[in-house]
Amino acid sequence: MVKFLSLIASVALLVIPTLVSSAFVGTDGTKFTQGSDPFYFAGTNAYYLMTSSQADVDTLFSEANKAQLPVVRTWMYNLGTDDVWFQQWDPEAKAMKINDDVKTGLGRMDYVLQQAAKNNIKLILTLTNNWGDYGGMDYYVKNLGGKNHDDFYTNEKMIGSFKAYIEHVANRTNTLTGTKYSDDETIFAWEIANEPRCSGSEGFPASDNCNSKVTTAWIDNISSFIKSIDSNHLVAVGDEGFFNRPGQTDFEYNGDSGMDFEATLALKNIDFGTFHIYTEDWGHNVEWGTQYLKDHIQAQKDIGKPVLLEEYGMETPAERKTVFPEWQKLVETENLAGDTFWQIAVPCAEMDNFAICPDDVDFSTLVGDHAAKMAAKN
Repeated sequence: MVKFLSLIASVALLVIPTLVSSAFVGTDGTKFTQGSDPFYFAGTNAYYLMTSSQADVDTLFSEANKAQLPVVRTWMYNLGTDDVWFQQWDPEAKAMKINDDVKTGLGRMDYVLQQAAKNNIKLILTLTNNWGDYGGMDYYVKNLGGKNHDDFYTNEKMIGSFKAYIEHVANRTNTLTGTKYSDDETIFAWEIANEPRCSGSEGFPASDNCNSKVTTAWIDNISSFIKSIDSNHLVAVGDEGFFNRPGQTDFEYNGDSGMDFEATLALKNIDFGTFHIYTEDWGHNVEWGTQYLKDHIQAQKDIGKPVLLEEYGMETPAERKTVFPEWQKLVETENLAGDTFWQIAVPCAEMDNFAICPDDVDFSTLVGDHAAKMAAKN
């Protein structure tokens, strides 16, 4: 442990600001920035924008703006055979094909970006999913002949196909604004994947060879590739923040997930860290979640880069009323770079059990008050 912390301390000395033009989001030490100003924020997730109607997109960004939520995290992937799809396996070509159509494909995101800009919202765009929702990594594994979930991290054909998709997205020109995605100031950051681990959810097991060295090498590879085609935007992992500290009991700390939060955050082309907290789903109590938050606050200090609590939620509304303010106060007082709760619901009736509707009686207490305090730090 002492040897590891000494390494982290030396890494922190090498961290330099991410220099971009004033309208792009950058970093300076443990802070996000816009120009020379700090950019602390409370934001939200809204993964579903790629399939939302334009009316719902309008409503969501309007509500986010009113609530002082200047950052929204959403999915930039959708694989398979649904009415809306961005990528799909072509059995004749034996390759992935990309759908740019403005009604059924990537073109739908042109409107999302345009309307986000109109409402002064920045978007974190996540490029694939560890889980089977909307396709994800195992869609590649299935169609490109893999046997294990972690083939996605090591198989050159899968890596090449994923990179081709990333490059296509970054080089896309918005049909509504004329702006290339890689030049679009509305984009806060590219996120490599939602919640990557050695194991997935679609029946492809983790191989015996998968560990944090494998996932960290893959993250290094993909983040370096993104920076080579887009130097304007920040890059993050999109992980749950699981540590790799052998000897610890909890799955989230002992490395069994195959992830290493501290090692990936120290990578040259990863600009900020991400972590998630779901104590109910993970079988832990609230006190455990508070300590998990504190440990990531400490990692931010040790490594010297911003860290974002990018997903947190409680299924039980009564729990939210006490837990959210406790965690949010820690974010505020300990200067964590930002947070994005899971998630704002538009329309309300179609969301999951974690979702909070803009017209909920507790919305201002759970979301608005904290958002105002974070904005006041700027």
